[in-house]
Amino acid sequence: MNLLPNNWTYAKINDLISNEGIFVDGDWIESKDQNPKGKVRLIQLADIGDGIFRDKSNRYLTKEKSVELGCTYLKKKDILVARLPEPLGRACIFPLNNSQKYITAVDICIIRPENKGVNIKYLLFLINSPIIRIEIDKLKSGTTRKRISRKNFAKIDLPIAPMYEQNRIVEKIEELFSDLDKATGDLKKTQEQLKIYRQAVLKAAFEGKLTEEWRQVRKEASNMEYNTLNKICIKAEKIKTDENSERQIKYLDISSIDNKVFKIISHKTYQIKNAPSRAKQIVKEGDTLFSTVRTYLKNIAYIHSEYDNEICSTGFCVIRPKNIFLSGKYVFYYVISDDFVNRVSPLQTGTSYPAVRDDDILKQTIPLVTIDEQEQIVQEIESRLSVCDKLEETVQKSLEKIGYLRQSILKKAFKGKLVKQDSNGEPAEKLLERIKQEKVKFESNNKKRKKR
Repeated sequence: MNLLPNNWTYAKINDLISNEGIFVDGDWIESKDQNPKGKVRLIQLADIGDGIFRDKSNRYLTKEKSVELGCTYLKKKDILVARLPEPLGRACIFPLNNSQKYITAVDICIIRPENKGVNIKYLLFLINSPIIRIEIDKLKSGTTRKRISRKNFAKIDLPIAPMYEQNRIVEKIEELFSDLDKATGDLKKTQEQLKIYRQAVLKAAFEGKLTEEWRQVRKEASNMEYNTLNKICIKAEKIKTDENSERQIKYLDISSIDNKVFKIISHKTYQIKNAPSRAKQIVKEGDTLFSTVRTYLKNIAYIHSEYDNEICSTGFCVIRPKNIFLSGKYVFYYVISDDFVNRVSPLQTGTSYPAVRDDDILKQTIPLVTIDEQEQIVQEIESRLSVCDKLEETVQKSLEKIGYLRQSILKKAFKGKLVKQDSNGEPAEKLLERIKQEKVKFESNNKKRKKR
């Protein structure tokens, strides 16, 4: 246990809860208990961000059912702690007013101190700090999905500053976080502008604007024509089924692709005889993989030599140029353009698992020029996008640094190193003692009432 500044002390979460406060789990609400016409909203794990209330859920039950189940209603400024990842133990302040009734799911615990000796924001920042995250990690349990039980969460020693110190710490954290929020906003705006610029480059490329000067130098007129992919591409071969084959294969599925950068970032390795049933298509260098599933429609990637003659899922449409007069990279860059994706998206069919058919993808047209101009277009695109990639990398690293800075600020705050210490005022131990005495008094009065 780390040495605390003067007038600070350690406390368990229950030590901070007054007679009127609560520290409980949310309610066990099953699907059969829910009713979309109900007026009581169910707050779920998706709503709980790391310091932010995300306000994403849309589940309800009736007031009568919530009473029948004995649900705990939320109050504005309750702290909600997620007992499941990611990250485990993340917390936020519930911001909604009491004009509507709200309850929360069982994997979220509710902290309501209801005493004037604890700054609710101090407690929130503390729970989300790396100091407490380390303790939560030590106490997590479970096999397939790690969780922190409320009982284990209650074991954690929390560094508690005197009230006057809590207020100053919160004020300083908010000041520093405000600057970081602004920097984050500027960086994310840059990311959005880069996305727009990338698409503008592709649009200009396939309108012939990037190669205008190239054509003038060569004194070639633009003969851009349109043709369908099924006329200029061939289908991928299917792998031969051989249950006894010991051959190792690299297998690409939806999760293999980072759809923000349209690149393969991982693969799975199997012996052919142990490969998933969907591992049926052989891929070749120069292919473009286009995901046919709605949720992952922009999971698109170009096959480089590393994955030549390997295997991909049938969840991809493999777009393979028929001959040397069609550049694989030219096709890839056109396929990742909004012009192509936006035409394919409305063609999805199915309800439970919407997808677009391979035939519908291959019926789409693509603008064609000579192979020399295709290669020049690819060169013009890549020279511009490489600048974007470098800038994107710089932006991403800056965002990561901001994340580290936030954690560093919180770590300093709860070691008493963020603001200058003030020895004046009531020590934190007296605060805890007062809460304890009030609880004893309350319990004593309760017993007397029961006897009467």
